[in-house]
Amino acid sequence: LFPDRLKIVAVAEPRQTAREKFQSTFGVENSGLFDGWEAALAGPKLADFAMITTQDHLHKAPAIAFARAGYHILLEKPMATTEQDCKDIVQACTEAGVIFAVCHVLRYAPANILIKQLITDGTIGDLVNIQHTEPIGSFHVDHSFVCGNWRREDRSSFSLLTKSCHDIDLLSFWMDRKCLRISSFGSLQHFRAENRPAEAADNCLDCPLQSTCPYSALKYRTSGFASTVKKDADIEDLEAALRAGPYGRCVYACDNDVVDHQVVN
Repeated sequence: LFPDRLKIVAVAEPRQTAREKFQSTFGVENSGLFDGWEAALAGPKLADFAMITTQDHLHKAPAIAFARAGYHILLEKPMATTEQDCKDIVQACTEAGVIFAVCHVLRYAPANILIKQLITDGTIGDLVNIQHTEPIGSFHVDHSFVCGNWRREDRSSFSLLTKSCHDIDLLSFWMDRKCLRISSFGSLQHFRAENRPAEAADNCLDCPLQSTCPYSALKYRTSGFASTVKKDADIEDLEAALRAGPYGRCVYACDNDVVDHQVVN
């Protein structure tokens, strides 16, 4: 976005397809290609900062290692999936004397900055209550939280952390107060085996309902998510990726256990 301010010099990515796409997009030299973050740390320091975008439960090790190697750290949200991992990351960055930031990008959206200003200067009066909805959308829900990488707590964490930490951070930004009490309830209501249509197949590519099902994986043919499906399977052919990976599965026949609706007060 700001080529005069930032130059990407290396990428550590185990998937060859994704690594090569990154190289062609940002013009990374062959010497800056690594199949894992450990390999990127094996030689001399490569850059001023490292952006950690591993899966959520894998944030701690590279964040601490790069901080100790003298890199400033830009860490994808959420920081980690346990409180102790978060504390360990902060401690490592503090001890190393490096800058540490988490990618809570909603704070920097112009509309959200304006809302913050209107609250702070009293333009809208006393703030009594905020009603905030996170409309994830059916496509994103089934892609990420039913079939994808954030579908199970034991593989990542609960949805309030993995998805809605953006919203929690934004509310904290607007309110500028420490939260004292929280209540929350939710459940896995819809994406369950008992809601599966009798005619549905295990894979969307074989399903007779593919033309009418709102969750059919065939939508990937015209979606921006197609690149994610192919990269996760490390396969260039979309249909082959849907066969080999998790995204072609019927949404009512997955191993998901995170909630599909939740209310937090």
